[in-house]
Amino acid sequence: MIIREIAEQAGVSMTTVYNVLHGNVKKVSKENTKKIQKLLDEYHYVPKLGLRALKNNSSKIIGVVIHSSRYYENSAISDTFYSHIIGAMEEMLRKAGYYMMLYAAQNLEEIFHMALAWNVDGLIAITFTYRDYIKLKTLVNKPIVAIDLINKENSDYVNVGLQDKKGGYIMTKYLLEKGYESVYVCARKNIGVDHERWLGYREAWKEAGKEFLSNDFLCLYETEQRRNENYKMMSRFAGKKTAFFFLADAFAVEAMHYFHDLGIKIPEDIGIAGFDGNILGKYCYPRLTTVYQDVSEKGRMAVKLMIDLLEKRLLDGLDVSRPVTLIPGHST
Repeated sequence: MIIREIAEQAGVSMTTVYNVLHGNVKKVSKENTKKIQKLLDEYHYVPKLGLRALKNNSSKIIGVVIHSSRYYENSAISDTFYSHIIGAMEEMLRKAGYYMMLYAAQNLEEIFHMALAWNVDGLIAITFTYRDYIKLKTLVNKPIVAIDLINKENSDYVNVGLQDKKGGYIMTKYLLEKGYESVYVCARKNIGVDHERWLGYREAWKEAGKEFLSNDFLCLYETEQRRNENYKMMSRFAGKKTAFFFLADAFAVEAMHYFHDLGIKIPEDIGIAGFDGNILGKYCYPRLTTVYQDVSEKGRMAVKLMIDLLEKRLLDGLDVSRPVTLIPGHST
């Protein structure tokens, strides 16, 4: 044990070494403090997080909990949306002297249980409903920053969101101006941010003076094998001036691949649009028309707000709405 070795070499007790580690040097002579610190440096000793917590009354850990509202064939982290946010948050937390703990699950009770077990300074909660956010906040009694908070009822939260409704509006308006007579929205479920994007779609449709299509929101199945049934149905619209607006680039690229295997040309036979602006759409062929959001900046903003909360520069009651941008590609 390195603490024992340092104590033996310095000719002091282990308690004296711990006092120096914790900064409690009033009871330690200057000579012993200098001797112990020199040995700590020689051994390249790094205090454990628990020791830092004793010294600073802080674990220096921020928990990140993800309520993955849809099924993932691999894991939620394989989704480029989550992986970019997590990468940006980890980097910024590290630079600020914090560590990150991560847990993702579909089951909210599992998340609540895990959050209660952690010794963290605060939590960043991703894709939670307002009520679940408030429940989590009440349970842990720690600062919480949300990303993409859903179904907001009051203003007693801190959230980093997106202009989701505007994103749905600008893409639909663009597709109608391109001459498509039918545009369908495609996503897993018509809830949360996807519902907001669908509302923007409807606003653009209404503004254009068109009657709403029946079944204008197409719910996609959970697995790729089942989604092929969705894409088979969509293939019947080939050559009928129809575009499909997927609310995630990953689904849009997956559909393009399926249509390519059927010999359906994009965009000549069917128009395809996405949402997110991630690397999948950038490098697929033809390049995807999409609504871009800076996902990494969402993560960095959440960390900044968390540190502001911890350092008492911010109170609850802030909703940041990040901008969106239409990126025209060659898939429409």
